[in-house]
Amino acid sequence: MAKKFFYDKVHNTKKTIIHLIIIGVCIIGIIICFIITSNFQAENKNKGEVSLKNEVTIEVNEEYTNEIFFSKIENFDIDTINVHYPDGFDASFPGEYTVIITIDGKDYETKLIVVDTIKPTLVLKELTIKENETYNAQDFVDSCTDNSGKECVIEFYSDGTDEEGNLVDYSVYKEEGIYPIKISASDNSDNQNILETILIIQKESQTKPDENPEPLPPTVCKYGNNDYDKENYLLALDVTSGGCAISLDLYNQNEEIKKIMETETTRIVKDVQKLNITGTLYLDRRISAITNLTATGIVGYELRMVYTFDDGKGGEQKTIAEYKLDANGKRVFLSNDYNLSE
Repeated sequence: MAKKFFYDKVHNTKKTIIHLIIIGVCIIGIIICFIITSNFQAENKNKGEVSLKNEVTIEVNEEYTNEIFFSKIENFDIDTINVHYPDGFDASFPGEYTVIITIDGKDYETKLIVVDTIKPTLVLKELTIKENETYNAQDFVDSCTDNSGKECVIEFYSDGTDEEGNLVDYSVYKEEGIYPIKISASDNSDNQNILETILIIQKESQTKPDENPEPLPPTVCKYGNNDYDKENYLLALDVTSGGCAISLDLYNQNEEIKKIMETETTRIVKDVQKLNITGTLYLDRRISAITNLTATGIVGYELRMVYTFDDGKGGEQKTIAEYKLDANGKRVFLSNDYNLSE
């Protein structure tokens, strides 16, 4: 009886030890699995999804972050990405630069395109001189600044015309009178701001301006004055001079408005690129010659831009923005669902 009792006791002890060993092994296995899983999750927690763009466009001296290089960033620590620029890179100079993006030790290549699509900001003033005195274009400038940070190139506008389309040389006036003067401010990317001011030439014997000058004779315009329907039209380029419209025959002979359109195209494509829109993009550009109220002459040109896209889901095209450009290069929006800048 004692033997049996001893045997049962020993046998039960062995079973208990085996059970404890099995339980211990299981617990250890669970702990190991937990550690492995935790480490795996820790390693992959910041390894979400990133999609690199083939190219990125910015304006000269534009401030931006590394996020601009990606069309998609999900659950990824952007601070772990290294961006390497080529030697001599300078965001104040337009050009195309190869940029190396390092992600998790691997190098990827993209392009950074720096453009300059913004015209200088020009402020003019009137100038009064005596007969036969000399003057230059800079004499009419109150201030001029450019987004490039470099000096403006100031010149008399070389493509200015009279009512018949004949070129005008604004630098040759010598005799007494009041003359409209067009000044051009350009940057190194040929962005051009053209404004008009007044040159007053007095008699040599006149020592000071007349306190009660005789009123000027009214300007006689062959094709009418520069009044137009401002409620329905907006001038991106004013071609009048001295308040007079130009001949209707000249409606399709202006290269400046075409250059303005191409510059604005570069600018709007750059801005829409940042939206990372998925779908097929469409850009409709329209140049219209604007006549004066009497429809006897042309006062300038309107530029209208409509940017839409098709998301491929079978619905109608969606409008990103529709706007007109004013003479200062500012966008005047008719619709702007994606909050593009002016």
